[in-house]
Amino acid sequence: MTSRTFPLTAPIRLVGRIAHGSFTVHAVADTTQARVEITARGDQRVLEHAAVELHGCTLEVTLPRQGGIFDLPLLSRGLARDEVDVVVTVPTGTATRISTYTAPVRIEGTIGDSDVATGAADVEIGAVEGDLRLRYGSGTAEVGSVTGSVQARSGSGSARFGEIGGSLTSACGSGELVVSTAHGSVRSRAGSGGASLGAVFGDVDLVSASGAVSIGLPGGRSAKLELLTGSGRVDSDLPVEPTATNAGRPITVRVRTGSGDIRLVRAVHAA
Repeated sequence: MTSRTFPLTAPIRLVGRIAHGSFTVHAVADTTQARVEITARGDQRVLEHAAVELHGCTLEVTLPRQGGIFDLPLLSRGLARDEVDVVVTVPTGTATRISTYTAPVRIEGTIGDSDVATGAADVEIGAVEGDLRLRYGSGTAEVGSVTGSVQARSGSGSARFGEIGGSLTSACGSGELVVSTAHGSVRSRAGSGGASLGAVFGDVDLVSASGAVSIGLPGGRSAKLELLTGSGRVDSDLPVEPTATNAGRPITVRVRTGSGDIRLVRAVHAA
């Protein structure tokens, strides 16, 4: 194992890049130092190639890039891979940019603006104070909360979010989208996969070739509906009128799915 500690006098930014193993970030309040621990799962000589440096306000943790079709888990049996477990401790609010190939990313605590990209791995993030950009080929992403906006893109994999303060833009080949509360607009495009939005307070635009959709609308707000399903039912637990019954700008809800039910429910979350 290799370990390094850096005393801090100002906020920093974390940049991490590894291929295989795991990448964990602990965001800790009131800490005055950053700590990096790297443990090799196999050949210890891989640690000699690890770069751990603090350049100005940027902490870099990188290993030589691996990748390619023959480096995927199912095709690399019997081949040696540089698998390492990286654990980084940084102050709360640290902005992060992390990229891996098959290494899962786990971020505990609250970080700042974040950009996370993986080839085929799960992502778990506690809280983001700022904006989040999330890209992954396959896997599952779970995010507790984001105060800003979210951009999420995946080849195949589900995404689950708690509360999003800004807008959400999502695109995936296949996978389920689950959001507890979205205060901004929601735009999603999926080849196949359902969507469940517990409470929305901005415009919604969902398109999917197949998948069921459930949307929670807040009380006291009117909504303009454009709902279309090729084979499925459209149900609403809320009263539907030909014209708006209260003042103010309505929420526009557009949903188009080739096959799947569409359901509107009353949101249980407060604004």
